[in-house]
Amino acid sequence: MHKSTRFIAAPIALAFVAGAFANDMPATNSAAADSAVETLKSSLKGETGFQVEKVHVTDDGVACIKYHVAGDKGQDEHAQAVVESGKVLRSTTRSKEFADAWNGKCAGKRTASN
Repeated sequence: MHKSTRFIAAPIALAFVAGAFANDMPATNSAAADSAVETLKSSLKGETGFQVEKVHVTDDGVACIKYHVAGDKGQDEHAQAVVESGKVLRSTTRSKEFADAWNGKCAGKRTASN
């Protein structure tokens, strides 16, 4: 293969690979994800600096959200939440119910496609 052909082939191959991975990326702009983020946000009483790091909705309609808020000393506090049918379970509660929901519904699960 000539050098000039390699320079053309490499970007084309890269585009195909990127397209294949894009189908596996979490849906972040869906209405379900937006609604789940709003539900989580409304459950955060008195916490400031809320920012979503990552959100995805599983094939079962469960929203799995990684986020952070400002701590009482200004530091970022990272957390996770599971939002299902309007119910919010947060990692900050350190509950078994949250752990079971995150591990059973979020960890390693495929996401719904757009």
